[in-house]
Amino acid sequence: MQVSSSTETSEGSSNAILFDRDQVEHLAALAERPRRLNGSKLLWVDVHRGSQVTADEVADAFQIDPLTRDCLTSPHRSPIFDDHGRYIHITTYAPCEDDEGELHAVECVVGENWVITAHDRPIPVLDDFASRVSGSGDTGSLDGPSFLAALLEWVLGSYTAAFERIEQRLEEFDVHAMRGEGADEDIERLVEMRREVGKLRRALAAHRSALVALTHPELEALGDNSSSERFQSLFVRYESTLQEARDAREAIVGSFDVLIARGGHHTNQIMKVLTLASVIVLPGALLAGVMGMNFKVGLFNHTWLFWVVLAVIVAVAPLTLGVAKLRRWI
Repeated sequence: MQVSSSTETSEGSSNAILFDRDQVEHLAALAERPRRLNGSKLLWVDVHRGSQVTADEVADAFQIDPLTRDCLTSPHRSPIFDDHGRYIHITTYAPCEDDEGELHAVECVVGENWVITAHDRPIPVLDDFASRVSGSGDTGSLDGPSFLAALLEWVLGSYTAAFERIEQRLEEFDVHAMRGEGADEDIERLVEMRREVGKLRRALAAHRSALVALTHPELEALGDNSSSERFQSLFVRYESTLQEARDAREAIVGSFDVLIARGGHHTNQIMKVLTLASVIVLPGALLAGVMGMNFKVGLFNHTWLFWVVLAVIVAVAPLTLGVAKLRRWI
């Protein structure tokens, strides 16, 4: 069944989506939720930070502790994982397509049949995920941890997309450099991309401890073997994404080598021109120097020889160019 995706509304509001197998219902208020979530029902509440009332409402509805409630209004500075027994709390960071290099926190509080996400600004990856899970499929058959695994896989996909965008920029940079159209600011562009990749890689690496914790069998109290397998698969995907970060870093070093090689080629061209100019001028200068020596030789008594010397000096240039062209030096 096709339904409209969950989108951000005014500050301090929340979007609640109730999944019941292939049925999707958008709740106008959190109070409309079923009092008991069991069986095939799954409730997803997406909270927009900025309102203490909304955080309190969610905390009261799902009986989460004060520390977790505070995280709904103020995110952790790095990814974390907390197991509270009845629910788990994880903080993840996702890159945004419209804001290169910027990372935005997403708080996830997950129970057996409910999921709470909180963030302080619209995040495309979360909107895309809402559209995906709300559009079709048997989402209600998922439990909370399995839903979280699907969400985190979508977050990892946003890192992959970020590295692909950087790779595309590097490809354009390499083509630009190979054509000899580089400029001084090209180094700064590489430095900027290197910093961006480093920031994304460090943020991605910070998720390791949280993802490792999710693979522990203790979480079966909330989920089942299916969700455990999802987290194992998720960790494999994480390692693959981390390798993409390393590949992006190496690609930047490769682009720097291309730039240096192009600079070396340009320098070689300049040295070739200078060397050829020296070869053209040197015979004439040598001849003029010999003829200008202050000795009384009978040869100098013939004025017509002056014009012969000039002709030889002028003829040296095309002769040198012809030999260079014939040997493919130029």
